[in-house]
Amino acid sequence: MKGYRGATLCMAMLLSLTACGNTPAGPTDNTTIASETGEKQMGRWVESEVELNGREIAGGPTLLDDGSLVMFAYEQDPSTLETGPVSRLTSTDNGETWTEDNPGWSDQTDGFINQIWVGGDGTACMSSVVLDSESRADNSYHFYLQKDGGTLEELQVEGFENIRHVVFYQGEALLFQQSYGEYGVSCEMTAYSLATGETRKVTLDGDAMYGAGIEPTIAGDKLLYLYYAETSMPLMELNPQDGISTQVMDTLSEAVSSAALVGDSEGAVYYPTPKGIYRLAPGGTLPEQVVPADGTAMSVNSNYPTSICRAANGDFLVTLAGDDSTRKVYRYHYDETLPAHSETTLSVWSLEDSATARAAINLYKQKHPEVDVTFTVAISDDAQDPAAARNDALTQLNTELLAGNGPDLLILDGVNYETYAEKGLLADISDTLPLAELQQNLTEPFVKDGKVYAMPARFTVPVLIGDDGTLDALSDLDAMQQAVMDAAPRGDFGADSSDYYEPLPDAEKYALRLTSAEDFAEFLLPVTASAILNDNTINEDALGQVMEFVETVSDYYGIKDYTKKEGMGSAQGWSGTDTIAINPEQSEYTDSGHAKYGWFNMDTPYSVLAMARKEDRMDYSSPDIPCDIMLRPGLVSGAYTPKTLVGVNAGSEYLDLAKELAAAFFDPSVQDTFYSDGMTVRADCLAAKLDAVVNNEYYPSDSFTGDIKELLNSCTTPVLVPELLRSSFLEHADAVIQGEENAADAANGIKADLDLYLAEQQ
Repeated sequence: MKGYRGATLCMAMLLSLTACGNTPAGPTDNTTIASETGEKQMGRWVESEVELNGREIAGGPTLLDDGSLVMFAYEQDPSTLETGPVSRLTSTDNGETWTEDNPGWSDQTDGFINQIWVGGDGTACMSSVVLDSESRADNSYHFYLQKDGGTLEELQVEGFENIRHVVFYQGEALLFQQSYGEYGVSCEMTAYSLATGETRKVTLDGDAMYGAGIEPTIAGDKLLYLYYAETSMPLMELNPQDGISTQVMDTLSEAVSSAALVGDSEGAVYYPTPKGIYRLAPGGTLPEQVVPADGTAMSVNSNYPTSICRAANGDFLVTLAGDDSTRKVYRYHYDETLPAHSETTLSVWSLEDSATARAAINLYKQKHPEVDVTFTVAISDDAQDPAAARNDALTQLNTELLAGNGPDLLILDGVNYETYAEKGLLADISDTLPLAELQQNLTEPFVKDGKVYAMPARFTVPVLIGDDGTLDALSDLDAMQQAVMDAAPRGDFGADSSDYYEPLPDAEKYALRLTSAEDFAEFLLPVTASAILNDNTINEDALGQVMEFVETVSDYYGIKDYTKKEGMGSAQGWSGTDTIAINPEQSEYTDSGHAKYGWFNMDTPYSVLAMARKEDRMDYSSPDIPCDIMLRPGLVSGAYTPKTLVGVNAGSEYLDLAKELAAAFFDPSVQDTFYSDGMTVRADCLAAKLDAVVNNEYYPSDSFTGDIKELLNSCTTPVLVPELLRSSFLEHADAVIQGEENAADAANGIKADLDLYLAEQQ
């Protein structure tokens, strides 16, 4: 049975863990003050990963009253969901080292233990799952309690099917249950007396009841929690006696997770964000940064925090869930023996943020704590004019590089790296990269006379999907255009249409979802750009053919008169898989059954799990309709999109170090992990990923008729889309849609823009 398919939401939000608190200790910020004699500032935060040996987190880390830490883990086979016994890991040195034992709980429970909550005195509550062999919807849940190291007892709580969170507070276990009903997500609470076993139901008020699952932490003598409001993340105080919530702050600055909040005995709270760990003092109104995120796993936006624990000495342990369903625990230790700032600093530059770049920087810093690395994102998310910001950033970059300065390492997505290489601005990194270990059909195009001036660390593939047997004749762009004209026209249709989930008969289906100039750019340019502009030469015939496609399809569909352009995007995920994004262009084939074909840019091979459409759109247990996949028809054979293009500044003061940092992008630990920005280019990692997809229990071997391995092996031609081509295309394609230009005029306009661009490159 397939997983969720709804509004895009990080799957890790449904997998939150217990947090913990303690009295303040250690530094409250990441700086130290040098003496008046000018001696070097000392002290910095250092990140290290807690080794779990591939196991899944079941609970923790949690701080106990005696100052020790405890957490729980278990082995799991993602393809079968079979699990091993729960192991208890204990640390008496603030998380630096851990000892392990088997508490024997797995032998005393039904099913397998998947969640454990622990109080300061060691009292533990656990949830176990008994899997139904036919349907996960029929899984059953059991709950157990162990007090004072005594006997494990099953909890019998009336009306509770699944506990989401447990807090041990003032002699009671507060049990929170999240449920989905007619009016959305709601939360219920039952207080269980640890002394008598008596229970009392507590009716939560509106904020808590509809807070999408609150997970309070103890801060001083208060229960505080975060929840997802429509446009903010308020900090609330819960009264466990009457269920009434009171707002503490209307939004907690930079917070991203309701599950990752921890308090201390004085009433302060701490929480992790992509910018670092913050502290809000009791009664305070302005959170302060305690631990900076630069160079840490927290800085990777696809890493979602699911718990935070503050150790007795002021160190932190943060659990982060990635887009590939994995959860890792990181320790942040303040080391007073290290200088606050290194004498050596490497700089990394990119037009846009890059999760893979941040992961590579994190890995490099773990191996080289003596080197600082800064990461500059040239175009901010809130830039009022991204095009102007891009031009300014490139102008500044070009000036610095030509002067022999500039960043040490460059992420060259959206940059004409070939011109940089021709001008001698990029170093040859072939002696540093593990070229023999990379997927040859993807990387060979970037090796020129044995030298490498840029190499993609990720790639995506523009694909087309359809029912089995319907893709055979779609050999090129002309055939694709004819297929559009042979099918019905697409009307004014969107996610808010009343018949969105009413499938059309085959004779009434349109070919593709294309609704705007942006759609045409995304559909066409990844498979035509290098045919239009190649080796500083414009192919006018190719440009004319592309604009004819825009004019023919937009006129046939009547896109000018569209009013409903918003589609239904979603995400899917299963245990052990990458998160799969379902864009509207695919959804109108897969979900609504209105389009004959779906299209998207494949960034994970797990996408094949979510391609097939159902015989009954509203019943996910109904059979799949066999489907196939192909490289998207265009003007370039074997087209794929290189992502995270890594290059090194030939003028770098630290050339060898910069090359070593470049190699970190291709390290197995970076390439093994999915960051939603493309597929791995390492041959071993890609092969392992493909095997995991094909052997996954949800792989639709009876309905997916394509060969995903053959598809990826056929990717031989990298297609990079120059930003000027894209921006000019958008302008003129929109003019064609609005009837202000015909295809020939639009092609001439784009050519004029490109001529100016090429003249500037001379």
